Amino acid sequence: MDRTQKPVIDIQHITYRYERSPVLDDVSLTVQPGTFLGLVGPNGSGKSTLIRLMLGLLKPQMGDVRLFDTEVRKFSNWGKIGYVSQKANRFNAGFPATVFEVVSMGLFGPVGLCRFLGKKERTRVHEALDTVGMKAYAKQPIGRLSGGQQQRVFIARALVSNPELLILDEPTVGVDANAAQRFYDLLAALNQQHGLTLILVSHDVGTMTRYVSDIACLNQRLHFHGSKSEFEENPDFSALYGHEVQHVVHEHGELTQ
Repeated sequence: MDRTQKPVIDIQHITYRYERSPVLDDVSLTVQPGTFLGLVGPNGSGKSTLIRLMLGLLKPQMGDVRLFDTEVRKFSNWGKIGYVSQKANRFNAGFPATVFEVVSMGLFGPVGLCRFLGKKERTRVHEALDTVGMKAYAKQPIGRLSGGQQQRVFIARALVSNPELLILDEPTVGVDANAAQRFYDLLAALNQQHGLTLILVSHDVGTMTRYVSDIACLNQRLHFHGSKSEFEENPDFSALYGHEVQHVVHEHGELTQ
């Protein structure tokens, strides 16, 4: 990645509270183009709040958030940002939509809700499905797919607008281990082959360190932000993480501690 480029995300001295409860305390974080950032932290550490601030869903109470060198309150080019939530694959099996239709929803902003998809837009949907290996399932009902397959479809929906940044919040919740590994392989390919900037929120520190380039450890305050190698070389993971943590490395299905 080119560290001389302007950050995709630039967060400076953010503090946020819900009523009297502090959630984020003086957090500063920059994400450079081409980064694959793993954001880790315990439950209640403020990860979801930080993501909501990045997406402009919450207004900073103190501090500043800039997206692509623009203040978040003035930012309007949301097609540059794709988002996959941890609730994305909680679909009713009878949900009446095909895979193609679900992915096309990612174009509703650019094309408008009342417009039919033209040839160009339909091509983009097929290309997004092809990127995630799901083109053959375009006519399948989304509810009939496995959890892992559904998550690939939701990535395609996020990719169809050609974003420069993709944010994923606990995307492998409820997905089996083999599907999760294939999912992480896909994310790594999107980052390395397509240059997509990624932010991945996950509790699985061991698996994450196989794929990401940078790690940020959040527990109300930012306890660590640096490269994967710096994180792995630091002997005191508890201090970095903000609480006691067990570092587990996954290698070809085996666990070593």
